Amino acid sequence: MERSLVVGGSGLLGQNLVRELRASGEDVLSTYSSNEASASREGFVKLDIRDPDAVAELLYSFSPRHVYLPAAMTNVDQCERSPTQAWDINAVGTMSVAKACKNVGARLLYVSTDYVFSGMKGSRYYEFDNPDPVNIYGQTKLEGERVTLDADRHNLVCRVSVLYGRSESGKLNFVTWLMGELMKGNKVRVFHDQYVSPTYAPHCAKVMVKLMGSEEKGVFHTSGPDCINRYDMAVAIANEMGMDAASIEKVATADGGLLARRPEVSCLSVDMAESVLDLAMMPFKEGISLMNRPNGR
Repeated sequence: MERSLVVGGSGLLGQNLVRELRASGEDVLSTYSSNEASASREGFVKLDIRDPDAVAELLYSFSPRHVYLPAAMTNVDQCERSPTQAWDINAVGTMSVAKACKNVGARLLYVSTDYVFSGMKGSRYYEFDNPDPVNIYGQTKLEGERVTLDADRHNLVCRVSVLYGRSESGKLNFVTWLMGELMKGNKVRVFHDQYVSPTYAPHCAKVMVKLMGSEEKGVFHTSGPDCINRYDMAVAIANEMGMDAASIEKVATADGGLLARRPEVSCLSVDMAESVLDLAMMPFKEGISLMNRPNGR
């Protein structure tokens, strides 16, 4: 039986990676760092990736063939407030995992972000476009990409954008937050000038597992195929829920009081992933429709 380790299995994408791997018959170990609710769950162990000795010991004892690394400090404004912590987790922590993977002969898939790009291009980014992040979060994630690829040429980097889906822990993402606000009848203010490629976590997990099982290596964009602004996302969500979109107000990013600068257009091209895997990435409207099904699939 193949063994896989999911570093950060309590997060939205991590949960779906664990589910997908177990469904394929793999022996899966998952880690968490601060979500203590995972402590009592079977197959979960606590790990701080900033502790290289602990990382090395876990990989040596479990000896996985594949390691998935969705764990990260992802709060963009918090990264700006605490840059040292962001670098320690997203860059130095990734280096510890990549080094340990190299030492035990495990292949690593590192989950990265559209925020490695500035958004100044004004159109979709391809894997061959030069990254130029405009905030600490993007800078630290880009360094995580570099240490992953430097550690072993067979490793994978998968960039995603605005992950969404229902979380076992109840932690909110943009889509579930907006659904909750609309159900309460609250008015919401949503940016109309941030264009992204929203990524449905269950489908993204399937894509990543398929990539890991292939001979592909290097950087892939594994987001959804859309290039849509957050306001239009919100309207699509309201329509899917059969609710009036009149309570959704357009606002500009400049008026949002955000600490960190955001890219205006960070949409990702998924042509390469679709071609090599012979599959279609999941459009946003299909993803939010699936969320209303009992199992979300």
